Amino acid sequence: MDPSDPRHKAIPLPYCNAFCLDPPNLQNSRSSFGYPAATFQVVNRDDGHLYCLRRFDNVKSVNPKIASTVLEQWASIEHPGIATLHQCFVSQRAVFFVHQYIPGTRSFLQVANPPTLSEPVIWSAICQMVTVIRRVHGARLALRTLDLRHTLIQMDALRLRIFINCLGIVDALEYESRKSLQELQAEDMRNFGRWILSIVTGTNITISTDPQTLQNCERYCMQNYSRELRHFILTLIRSQNPPSILDVSRALSGRLMDELDSTQLSLMRTEKALSGEYESGRALRLLLKLGFVNERPENGANRRWSQSGDCYVLTLFRDYGKDFFFLFFDVCIDCLLVGNVTNSPIGNYCYFVLQCCH
Repeated sequence: MDPSDPRHKAIPLPYCNAFCLDPPNLQNSRSSFGYPAATFQVVNRDDGHLYCLRRFDNVKSVNPKIASTVLEQWASIEHPGIATLHQCFVSQRAVFFVHQYIPGTRSFLQVANPPTLSEPVIWSAICQMVTVIRRVHGARLALRTLDLRHTLIQMDALRLRIFINCLGIVDALEYESRKSLQELQAEDMRNFGRWILSIVTGTNITISTDPQTLQNCERYCMQNYSRELRHFILTLIRSQNPPSILDVSRALSGRLMDELDSTQLSLMRTEKALSGEYESGRALRLLLKLGFVNERPENGANRRWSQSGDCYVLTLFRDYGKDFFFLFFDVCIDCLLVGNVTNSPIGNYCYFVLQCCH
């Protein structure tokens, strides 16, 4: 935001470098939680990390004690599919929630023309959300924000990553709610069924969705996806006593194993790409350091730098490397493939040379 933007005054210390994350058409409007709200990407002056800060105004039901209690409940909940709650406090007559900022994600509803997802991708998203619900319910808490408005996604050619956002906000804003934990967790499971139907159809389905829209979405699912998926969704939505997350985990054990295999393959690809980048940087550092120390004329009289001194081995190393740099193909065309150098015996001396250069 521009330094003169008055919204900077809405950002409490120790946060700075604010950037508004709300779409232009939704700024200065009521949030999905029923209160005027604003969302910012901010930097914490204390640790230098990025966070997502939400400010809720005109909230009279939350005091510092409630904020502290909610933070104590949620701060320890860590999971790859959860935007962790880091701070919850009352300041400037407003309530602030500071969650983990996950770069490269967007709300599912913010995706223009969301693609029709294939069934394997949908089952992958289901398995990811099952592990999130299992983690939260295992800590004797409830999500209470399971819909597309609070679902963040990362999409690429290989995977769809799912993250649940805004955890802890409803717990603070509706702290005086008289519902039991069992009721809240059962409602989570019904919302889970609505959430699956939402990502299948691209329509945000909530408890207040009219029956005709719900029926149309169910018909679309029946026409385009398997009977197994449709049965799974309807079991969660229509059951008076929906299955617990443990029951769902057992029913999906085979698909959860497939998701684990997919995650391991994705990790292997990432490690391979990271290894290639590391080797490229290693070769560049070696080239730069050799350029700094080889045959410096001002050090010709110094035995440590002379042709007979300790650094003479670096000159030998450079001369030895010429055999790999000056290769030709069979048709007398220069070979400029970096892989020939990095995969040659010259690469085995990298660590030794880097140590000599220090």
